[in-house]
Amino acid sequence: MTLGLYCAVALMGCKADAANTSESKTAIESQTSSVATTDTSVAQSGEDTPVVGGWSISEKLSPSDNSDAMRAFDMAVKNLEGYSYEVVAVLGSQTVSGTNYSYLCKGIAATPDAKAEYAVVNVYEDLSGNSKITGSLELLEGKEGWEYNEGSAKLEDNADAKTAFDKSLEALAGANYEPIAYIGKKDNSYAILAKISTEGSDSQTTISMVYVTSTDSGAMIDDIKDVDISM
Repeated sequence: MTLGLYCAVALMGCKADAANTSESKTAIESQTSSVATTDTSVAQSGEDTPVVGGWSISEKLSPSDNSDAMRAFDMAVKNLEGYSYEVVAVLGSQTVSGTNYSYLCKGIAATPDAKAEYAVVNVYEDLSGNSKITGSLELLEGKEGWEYNEGSAKLEDNADAKTAFDKSLEALAGANYEPIAYIGKKDNSYAILAKISTEGSDSQTTISMVYVTSTDSGAMIDDIKDVDISM
């Protein structure tokens, strides 16, 4: 049982959504092979490759507060074609032989009638400052009937979603829910990516998708799915 789901079950008795967020190649990831590093000898020698280690969730999520992470991202996508993107948040990092970074991105393909999508995108930066995309995860992949938010990612800019999110938390205690971005909706239900921190001696922090539904009497949490930023 995930941390987020534990909070929802223990405090509200919410039902789990059977749909799983699955890993999928986005247009960003499909271009990974075309993204060149500035030092090909590093890649050829196999040096400075990512190794297993612990991930840290960012204390400050704003791109403006994570200049090193943004430098790595810009390097990784500088040769990307046919796709535009916006880094919404820097979710976390992992110190290895170099650094792994995880980002929430809003992207759109440069094709007619293309629609925005939200994905967690990971980048590896080696010790020489060369960067490459190592994976991506679409947040609403496989969720039938859901549509990505085409407007501002900020929850405060989406009144209906914010009202539902705030009301769904009114009866909760023991955890802090920090909204990161409004991801999408289905009918009167909303998907919000949030940073959830539990309180107490056994405190934990996760990046999670929170699904809430507006009701006649307020709003309720339908499900919470932790997002594995390590991929």
